[in-house]
Amino acid sequence: AMRSILIYVLLAFLCHSPITDAWSVLVLGGSGFKGHYTTELLARSGHEVTVLSRGKTYWGVLKKLQGLGVQHWACNRTIDVDPKEGPRPGTSGLAACPQLIDTSEIAKSFDVVVDFSTKTLEQLKQAIRLLKGRVKFYIFLSTHAVYDVSKNTTHQEPMLYESDAQRPGKEVSPLERFQLKEKNLKGNELLECEEELMKNFNSGGFPFATLRTANVFGPRENTFRYLLLHLWIRAHLALRLPLHLDETMLETPISMTYTPDIAQAVARIIAKAMGDVCCEEDVHGEAFNLACEEAPNQWSLYNYIAEPMGLNYVETVEMSHNKSIVLYPEIVRGPLNTQKALEVLKWAPTDLQKAARSVARFYDRVMLDESKYKWERELMYGKFKKMLIDDGPRFVSWIRNFYDEKRKTELYDELDDEDEDEIILYRPSPRHKNKNKGKKGKGKETSRKKRKPASSEL
Repeated sequence: AMRSILIYVLLAFLCHSPITDAWSVLVLGGSGFKGHYTTELLARSGHEVTVLSRGKTYWGVLKKLQGLGVQHWACNRTIDVDPKEGPRPGTSGLAACPQLIDTSEIAKSFDVVVDFSTKTLEQLKQAIRLLKGRVKFYIFLSTHAVYDVSKNTTHQEPMLYESDAQRPGKEVSPLERFQLKEKNLKGNELLECEEELMKNFNSGGFPFATLRTANVFGPRENTFRYLLLHLWIRAHLALRLPLHLDETMLETPISMTYTPDIAQAVARIIAKAMGDVCCEEDVHGEAFNLACEEAPNQWSLYNYIAEPMGLNYVETVEMSHNKSIVLYPEIVRGPLNTQKALEVLKWAPTDLQKAARSVARFYDRVMLDESKYKWERELMYGKFKKMLIDDGPRFVSWIRNFYDEKRKTELYDELDDEDEDEIILYRPSPRHKNKNKGKKGKGKETSRKKRKPASSEL
């Protein structure tokens, strides 16, 4: 209780910016792993938020968002493909979403669309066509996979800058250009989407900004990668199951992007695009890399995850690329340079150690609180059995027994999910950060008491 009071007093002191007009925001894929914190931040800040998604029920996210006043449009963005005629964007995907294809005069328009769910160029073209004249600004979530299909950098920095995402020109052969596209099919699709947005903007369409994330992690992951790694590290010493190191990537720096940091960047871009803070042209047609400042190798990443568990060291074994089970990195190109986001957006990434502790607290609550997330736990156990094959059953048995005993012997008095989400989503207003210019903030804690910070605090 005393902690809640102290945090509430701190917020009362910090949060005194005037409230600006609410934004109307459509978040495509806003109930998924990467997007739900963005949706929650916007809703908690008093904005009018609509989420378009399939409505999957992982982690109870959609129900929670609806409780915050978020409107949900159920829609599958997958575009059907006819064996003879090819893609059918006129009758499937967003075109099958009745709320979006309303052509009446009262058809809903939006200040901003935030797109977490586009995976193909066809999906993006469909979104551009259906949203023409109905959106003022578009934010596209890409990844640093686009650098895999870009030409070699011309600078000597050991990092990737936004300007490095450029296709090679006539200096290379058509075959080489084709081979580069084939190097990372996902990266090629996303870069094509970025190029299509720029083409649309240059021809008089809506302005846009792109956010390029790295290896994304955070609570409520629908692939369970981080939870699987968390539990493997938790059990590996007792079961003598050392963590694998891919011998081809021993010193490869791994850029990591924390999901609440994506939410902060989105909010800051919208504030500029809507003219709440200067200046709109700062974000028109621009791309921004988002990642934690730290870029650990595999071994260091394991130790970041182990630290909140009280483990002093992690046992590892080097293995060939074909035999190793390595959950991170998904994308090895990097690390990302985030100076542009720091300077233009006044964005500050969460310290990797602090983020790892927050995610560890969440997943330990998942394992300890039997009243919630039973389906997610069972799905995760099934994934572990498939991943570790012969060692899977004894691993699952050990994990079950470990948390059964932990429930008996320990009072787990950490914050609940609601408290944790309010804390990790809070950032002080950029208008109050000038006096600390040059310092890299790590965010502030927020009160455990429910509140809606002013939109100018984003």
